[in-house]
Amino acid sequence: AGYLRFDQQLGRSWDATLGLRIENTQLTTSGVNYVMDEDENESLKPTGEYKNDYTNVLPSFLVKYKMNEDGNVRASVTKSLSRPKYSALVANKSFNLADLEATIGDPNISPTTAWNFDLSTDYYFKSIGQVSLGVFYKDIKNVNIETLGYYTGEELGLTGNSETFEVTQNMNAYDARVAGVELAYQRDFGFICPALSCLGFYGTYTYTHTTTRNYNERLGIEDGDDVKMAGSPEHTANASLYFEKNGINVRLSHNFASSFVDMMNTGSRELDRYYDKVNYLDLNASYTWGRNTKFTVYAEANNLLNQPLRYYQGNSNRTMQEEYYGVKVNMGVKINL
Repeated sequence: AGYLRFDQQLGRSWDATLGLRIENTQLTTSGVNYVMDEDENESLKPTGEYKNDYTNVLPSFLVKYKMNEDGNVRASVTKSLSRPKYSALVANKSFNLADLEATIGDPNISPTTAWNFDLSTDYYFKSIGQVSLGVFYKDIKNVNIETLGYYTGEELGLTGNSETFEVTQNMNAYDARVAGVELAYQRDFGFICPALSCLGFYGTYTYTHTTTRNYNERLGIEDGDDVKMAGSPEHTANASLYFEKNGINVRLSHNFASSFVDMMNTGSRELDRYYDKVNYLDLNASYTWGRNTKFTVYAEANNLLNQPLRYYQGNSNRTMQEEYYGVKVNMGVKINL
């Protein structure tokens, strides 16, 4: 990889940055076909060596307008790259004949690329804090997702096996467009009265709208199917109240994310797996003292709402998996010499 960057000040209020990154990727992978039969006897057969080489040119342009000492407007156009996870690229197939399950790797999966357009403005308060508002748009190619499908052994390369396997594999599923708005606010309460400067609030909210197109034919997507981009919740929000004074730090934080598609099914949208919405509430407290040697006593209580890990299939009434972990408490002492 290599990167070129050019910075230029355009008058007293404008700054611009022009960048160009070039990445060359050379992938070589060799795997095995693994088969475990009904009696748990195992066999391995090498798949041979596979290669996938490609080069990406990733330009970027950023400009900042300084409204005054307390605020800026920023705009950018960038191209970015995201590669599949390594395990999805290994050239192998794994078969469990007893459970009729299979996992397939594919070294020919293309990386995901995106053109990103961002516009934001921020304002810094005279007291500690800031507020910012941004809008964004992304045009994404070759979105890579994990899928679950059903194929016969013959289709998977098992000669003479006509049984149907449940197959997990990554694939380039579709192209996507993503648009949204994000808002962030942080400020202590000293503007109400100086005595409240030890108290503060921090919060963010993001709304994201996604659409998809150019579908992989193996997904079996039909006209009229409403397919949202996997891994992208429509609503996310974070809020935190904090107290900081004389070495005491206490913070109560809440995090929310709406449900989103986690895994797609090659047969029907009603069989897609969703990660359900979550609400997490955490409490953290610490006390620090000392000059040259600092001592800190801390305590953390996470997941106060006992938020479950939950997946559902197609709609929220069909639970696939649900796990509860309760409240996690952690306490300790730190010494900074």
